[in-house]
Amino acid sequence: MNPEDRPGPGRWGSERFRSVEEHLFDAEMVIAPDGSIIRVAAQGDTLFGHDLAGASGQDVFALVAADDVPALRRSFDDLLHHRRLVTVMALRAMGSDGGWIDVEIVGANHPEIAGVVVHVRDITERKRLEERIHEAERRHSLIIESLVDGVMMIDRSGAVVRMNRAVERMFGTDRARVMGRRFVDVLAHVAPDGNETVDEHGRPVAPDEHPLLVSLRTGRRLTGVVYGVSRPGEDLVWIRINSQAIVDGDGDPIGAVASFIDITEARRATAELHAEQRFLQVLLGNLEEGIVACDGDGRITVFNPAARRLHGLRPESQPIGKFPAARGLRRVDGSPMDAEENPLRRALAGERLRDVEMILEARSGERRRVSVNGQTLVDPAGAKLGAVVAIRDVTEQKRNEERLAEMALHDPLTGLANRTLLAERMRAVIEGLPEGGTGEVPPAVGADFRDGDGGTLPGVAVFLLDLDDFKNINDALGHDVGDDVLVAVSKRLLAVVRPTDTVARLGGDEFVVVCEVKRGDEELRRIAARIDGALAEPYRIDGRTLTVAASVGGVLVADRGVEPSKLLSRADDAMYAVKWSRRQERRSMVD
Repeated sequence: MNPEDRPGPGRWGSERFRSVEEHLFDAEMVIAPDGSIIRVAAQGDTLFGHDLAGASGQDVFALVAADDVPALRRSFDDLLHHRRLVTVMALRAMGSDGGWIDVEIVGANHPEIAGVVVHVRDITERKRLEERIHEAERRHSLIIESLVDGVMMIDRSGAVVRMNRAVERMFGTDRARVMGRRFVDVLAHVAPDGNETVDEHGRPVAPDEHPLLVSLRTGRRLTGVVYGVSRPGEDLVWIRINSQAIVDGDGDPIGAVASFIDITEARRATAELHAEQRFLQVLLGNLEEGIVACDGDGRITVFNPAARRLHGLRPESQPIGKFPAARGLRRVDGSPMDAEENPLRRALAGERLRDVEMILEARSGERRRVSVNGQTLVDPAGAKLGAVVAIRDVTEQKRNEERLAEMALHDPLTGLANRTLLAERMRAVIEGLPEGGTGEVPPAVGADFRDGDGGTLPGVAVFLLDLDDFKNINDALGHDVGDDVLVAVSKRLLAVVRPTDTVARLGGDEFVVVCEVKRGDEELRRIAARIDGALAEPYRIDGRTLTVAASVGGVLVADRGVEPSKLLSRADDAMYAVKWSRRQERRSMVD
């Protein structure tokens, strides 16, 4: 300092020690070249707990922590030798209680005295506060740096003041190139390098439209903004951005912060899920099987078009979200089902269903026979997710099976029982006879069979009949007319017997009638006469009136041990006996 620049003695407490006046609760000390305290002046009576009255003459270096003494001595020497005009240091000083306090000193050389003037301020609380702030800042930094999501902060000018490593990884940039720069300039700078930012619809986004800058400009909070960011030769990286302004006490924006979440994989997985759902919808829509599923609570979640058709639902009916009911569900015998019998409920309860048959009845009354498979749905851990059933329409299949069974057991022309079914029916009625018979088959109609008490004997009557001269009809009128005659005969036979009786066609023009009788020979003769009379009536076939006679032979059995084939053989003998007798009568009439 030049001598002309030095203030005079009268300016001691003004320009040179202006800092003392600015800090009313700080202390001022004058230190001699040997380090002893010449004078202490303070606004209070004590300094850091020490009595000021006894401070003069003390070694100032003895009041300082040993670690800080070397630095203090160097600065003190620099001031004494005018190598430095002012020095500012933070030290630890000893308080009156023996504890350490933090102080800040401002020292200046004094040209008019051989010593140094020191301004001392207690910064213990401030330093503790700074340490707490630094610790909080350090924790915040650790938290922000550990986040998977990117975090960026800008100040009121739009300059980047903070960004974490996730942002660097996400956008492939070095924070050293970004920190301190205006964010809008950063965005504008990367575009010429082939980088591109687009919105969800693929439209380019201007730099100043970025949510972080919009929040700073408007003070608004933006959430869920999705941008696609690409670099040359790489696929788009999809980012979801949330931004919010940082405001002061008056509500004015002083900065903004944004989080960046990489949703590329989630977006890809969502797209794949949507594609799979669309595929599933198309698949379910094209399946002929009805598919119905429910969640773990039992609410219906899937009801495909085939299931709607099978249930006969109206277009406005919406089963999704409802619980499975029993309306329209019937057992195979036609009786209504209870709600708990619903296959979906059974599957949800843990039952595995395989080919369970039931009937679905629509509101229109139409019934469909279906076969149902179902099972519970569980996750890999075994937790129940719901249940699903597959419904297959077997109405036509069952009808075809019934037709095949009908064809296998019935004559295709007349619909009467064939030999196979006749044998089953004869065996069944014979086995139903009471025990105690002789086991012999009686001869033909005309014998008198009675029990020991003189009453008629119950049993099974078997009649075998043959159309007389049927070959002449086929030869003269053709086989079509002959077939019509056979059908007409079968209808007349069915009309004269009970529904529980059996009428069968053995082939050609041979028919068999099996009846259960209660009055033995008497009833046998009455049925034979009824059959003979019904068949003797004229037939109207293809515009012609035809008369067809039949020879009827019958036998009666009262024992369970008789074989059906033996019965047929005896009935055949009886029928031929009747036919021979009729021929003989016709010859006698001619003679």
